[in-house]
Amino acid sequence: MAQIIVRLKCITNLHVGNGDVNYSIVDNEVERDPVTNYPVINSSGVKGALREYFKAVAPELVASVFGSDEAKNTTQGKLKFLTAEMLAVAARASRGESAYCLVSTETAVSRFSQMKEEFLGDSVAYERGPANSVEIEGFSPAGKLNTPFGDIYLLSEEDFRHISLPVMARNCLEDGRSTNLWYEEVVPHESLFFFPVLANDQDKDCLKAFAEKISGRVVQFGGNATIGYGLCKVCVMEEKA
Repeated sequence: MAQIIVRLKCITNLHVGNGDVNYSIVDNEVERDPVTNYPVINSSGVKGALREYFKAVAPELVASVFGSDEAKNTTQGKLKFLTAEMLAVAARASRGESAYCLVSTETAVSRFSQMKEEFLGDSVAYERGPANSVEIEGFSPAGKLNTPFGDIYLLSEEDFRHISLPVMARNCLEDGRSTNLWYEEVVPHESLFFFPVLANDQDKDCLKAFAEKISGRVVQFGGNATIGYGLCKVCVMEEKA
């Protein structure tokens, strides 16, 4: 089987709704993993967003990569898309030289390392260092990782649960007048996600063509595209030859 891992860096705030009805102050909450409670983009949302992107930039590949649902001509796509999991989220620094920091947990980093090793055969051993001069929303990190995509500060699970995602006030206008004020949770820009994409050995060329079309590009994920949400820079991590 051939596989790649796609890493997403949020250029703008991201909202992928969970579709649940709730009675809290936040009307639209983000999608979360049922086990870790970390923000995620479910595989159907990943595939749907990429399908829309390919319709615009490479329509000739849509049927082979994603499948076809045309009447009397339904086919299965050659690639398999997994859920995009959180690697780190951006959070405000209450002490230190930067306005914000990338924060994560040992659980999230270990999950990324596990995925990278299982699918790419490449173990992760990032250099660790102290984080004595930094506080993140009042919490002191246990340390930091020096990674190719920036320093990631590690919080305990208990502290990480207290790092709240931003909530944006949205206004519904009718004839230029406000008719309804509502609130939406977002994953802040600069946050990082990753997801594997798999293909059978006979479909390696399809996976290669897919990777070439998205590597280094900007793709929109989630809702609210018209107000600039969900723009992500894509990086493809491939199996070593």
